[in-house]
Amino acid sequence: MKNMKIKRPIIVVGKPSLDTEKRALEFLGDEPIIVYANEFNIIDNFSIPKETGILIKEVDYKPNIDLIVNTMLEYRGQVVLTSYSQKDVNKKIYGLCQLKRGAKAYVNQHHGGETAVNYELNIFEMFYDYLKNSDREEVSYKLKRNKPYDEQFLSWLTTNMSPNKLAYIDSKVKRRWSQDYFYELLSYSHNGKTTRKVIPPAKRSVSKIPSICRRVGLKSNEGYILEQLLEDEEFATFVKKKVNNVERRTLKLGEKTKKKKVKTPQVRGLNEW
Repeated sequence: MKNMKIKRPIIVVGKPSLDTEKRALEFLGDEPIIVYANEFNIIDNFSIPKETGILIKEVDYKPNIDLIVNTMLEYRGQVVLTSYSQKDVNKKIYGLCQLKRGAKAYVNQHHGGETAVNYELNIFEMFYDYLKNSDREEVSYKLKRNKPYDEQFLSWLTTNMSPNKLAYIDSKVKRRWSQDYFYELLSYSHNGKTTRKVIPPAKRSVSKIPSICRRVGLKSNEGYILEQLLEDEEFATFVKKKVNNVERRTLKLGEKTKKKKVKTPQVRGLNEW
């Protein structure tokens, strides 16, 4: 075992492409206990042989803080943790650790440190990253971290991928298995090598009915009442005065007729002849 004398917990920071886990395993024995931070459930730390070692992965993602800290303080062997982001590690955990970098940590000469990666993405950024990023382990982590709404995300992907790649995940896995497993399968159903132009998701048209309802004295969700009231001619006339031509077409009330300006003929006087 390498660095056997080091008993202080070690945290290895870096994204998967920097061989973070490979670097972490260098500090442990041949068959360490490997567990994700969000699934950490070790309680009896004194019963684990000190030669075994414990690897706790992704401590920047929903870690079980109390149990992890207890293990770091009680376990007699080597504890090693991994994290994709240094700033996202809980202070209670980070304060007990010795910092190491991934095996292939890239040093940026302009910034004097490891290249920063943003893992907090909205659904639009996640959509483009999913289609273009060839590091599928990183994509998997981003999906599990940001959790884009499954139905919306799948519907966007079908316009840029073969539906056959998504059919099994959509019909058999979605909401029937764990959410993390769904995102992991989704990550590896595409290789991140999209050659054609990405088709952006279409914008949904916004209904004008709620706005019209408020203008005529109804609640925004009472569109069904508006439809019934429009059958009354007096109310329909009242609504016509409140809406423009676009909204009239939506309500099937017909457009306003434009008044034609009638030019009055000019009468010439005798002095003009």
